Amino acid sequence: MNRLQKIAQLVRSMDLDALLLTHEENMQYATLFPHLEGMVLVLRSGEGVCFTDSRYIENATLVMAPQGYRVIEPAGSYPTVGTIRDFVAEAGIRTLGYEDEKMTVAQFEAYRAALPCEMAPLGGALSRLRQVKEDREIEWLRRAQAIAEKALSDLLPDIRPGAYEDELAAKLTYLMNLGGSEGAGLPIFVSGKKSSMPHGRPSHKAIEPGDFVTIDMGAVVNGYMSDMTRTFAVGHATDEMRAVYATVLEAQAAGLAAFAEGMRGCDVDKAARDVIEAAGYGAYFGHGLGHSLGLNIHEDPRASRTYTGTFPARSIVTIEPGIYLPGRFGVRIEDMVWLAPDGKENLTHFPKELTVLG
Repeated sequence: MNRLQKIAQLVRSMDLDALLLTHEENMQYATLFPHLEGMVLVLRSGEGVCFTDSRYIENATLVMAPQGYRVIEPAGSYPTVGTIRDFVAEAGIRTLGYEDEKMTVAQFEAYRAALPCEMAPLGGALSRLRQVKEDREIEWLRRAQAIAEKALSDLLPDIRPGAYEDELAAKLTYLMNLGGSEGAGLPIFVSGKKSSMPHGRPSHKAIEPGDFVTIDMGAVVNGYMSDMTRTFAVGHATDEMRAVYATVLEAQAAGLAAFAEGMRGCDVDKAARDVIEAAGYGAYFGHGLGHSLGLNIHEDPRASRTYTGTFPARSIVTIEPGIYLPGRFGVRIEDMVWLAPDGKENLTHFPKELTVLG
């Protein structure tokens, strides 16, 4: 069953006549065509229709037609709300699902005013469909992760006292893109006191002996983004730094062990958080344990204190506990793991025992 058939099945299960997709990620999920501008309609019959403009029409047709889509270029204009008005009427669409979690109020009001049908909110239905990863999605994430790991491995000799965060971050991005990543963004790359900032940004700060360096990074293949974090010591590490690092590593192992089909996200989070709290650092682990990913770097399902949903078979999640001591240092270790048909698989292979560089 291809994507179009899966989404048509979803349309039928929700008793809709069709589903309207306008959000870029959802359109790519439905059509396998990236960076599309326009709109996609999936009918309960299994028919798919894409409306786009002259910039995309040829390439979109090559990609989508074999999947069962008709690709239509509106005469003399870009697709607008009015583009699908006649189609909706002619197709007899009475109830049209829309992406209420993605569409702005202004967009919704424009469609509701223009279209001769009822607009029905999709809710999280498509998000839940996207949680269950296909083999090809995992293969794209594997390839992205391999690119990221090779780039980081090549960068390690440059991470030494006197090197600058922003320059190293830029080189890491370059290495990922050179290795085949589709425009990897600047990674989180922080050192010393800044490593206590979970989402700190690289600056023109020189790395110093005794710093922790935390790097949160990912490459992109076919729109699918990998995610990995590693923390290194430069020059030397104090006993306290080693103890904190060991605690985070133990917490990650507990989270990895707890992640399983049918487990609640809050329970997986608790397994790792209990280790950090028992070591006396509970107040210094503020974020959730992890998240799913794919076309977006942060997707459901999640492992967090507040996420009571469960992990379905074939879902993927990051396990990334951390301890952050403000004004001093921080540690985070992150892997990607998925619930494969033949058992849980960690897609991250980069070493994570404490490494002292420089």
